[in-house]
Amino acid sequence: MLKLSSLLPIGCLVGLMAVMVGVQPTLAQTCTVNCRSGEIQFTPGDRITVQVVNRSTVAVGIEQPPLSGPRTLAPGSTTELGFGWGTQPNISIFFWALADQPIRVNLSRPATTTLSVEIYSAASEPSDRSLFIENDGRVTVK
Repeated sequence: MLKLSSLLPIGCLVGLMAVMVGVQPTLAQTCTVNCRSGEIQFTPGDRITVQVVNRSTVAVGIEQPPLSGPRTLAPGSTTELGFGWGTQPNISIFFWALADQPIRVNLSRPATTTLSVEIYSAASEPSDRSLFIENDGRVTVK
């Protein structure tokens, strides 16, 4: 007959293994198309390129502080922003409709170090206003 005390070390080992299997390290997210805020993460330090496409019906202002002041992106136009230093320090891009029109952003990752940002007209507020690529590589839209 087995004693309960002899099963305790085995139970602890099995429990520890179950916890270890359930915990996975944070890795870059794999979303590549129609991604939402937080679903894309670049490897910290990667040199990335951000493509911005204006698919809305109005001109959109874009600003990348402190590197560039506001510029206008006409409907149907595309611009590319390069970040040769990688994701450190944080990357911030601000955008807004030049007419009284809400806009929304759709993200995709067409290549390992490329982020595509498509700006669309929205039916109602709230508008997306900014995109941040944090030091840890996470991409968030606010």
